[in-house]
Amino acid sequence: MNTIATSMGSGRSAGLACAFAIGLGVILTALVALFGAAILFYKIPMIYTGLTVLGSTLLLLFAKRYIQNSLSSTAKLVALTDIDKKTAFQQAFLVLMSNPKMMTTWLAVISLFPVVAGSFNNIITFSVMAGIASFTGHLIFATVFSTRLASRIYMSFYKPINALVGVGFIFYAFKLLFSII
Repeated sequence: MNTIATSMGSGRSAGLACAFAIGLGVILTALVALFGAAILFYKIPMIYTGLTVLGSTLLLLFAKRYIQNSLSSTAKLVALTDIDKKTAFQQAFLVLMSNPKMMTTWLAVISLFPVVAGSFNNIITFSVMAGIASFTGHLIFATVFSTRLASRIYMSFYKPINALVGVGFIFYAFKLLFSII
């Protein structure tokens, strides 16, 4: 949402700075989370169950928030105006690095694809690929949503998109929980 809001209000170059920050942040959070998880799961196998329950709970809380936003008469996306490239990069990077959804993302990845945290090479390869994919997606967001037409279209679908994201979080939460049953 940050890349879209920044691109809508501050233009393509600020949105591209967000895209770069997101790509870099995803690589760093993936490396830390996946190496950390690999070490923890190797040393204390039972911790996987606790982290899976925590991740599922967080996903359900996120789902509740997104669905409430979709049903709210006052919820709306606000375009972030007059943000220069440096500030856009810093803001996007800090938002990503402090976002608990990143932890749940890597928990979901590990539960769905345990091989990802299975070796040093797998962790490095996956982290770089995830960062490149995130950068590419946000590059597209920055390019598309810096136009007025795309911004208007997105704003008309903002609430249904929030509802779909909320439902997606519910499915991932239950997928995580079922992986430990």
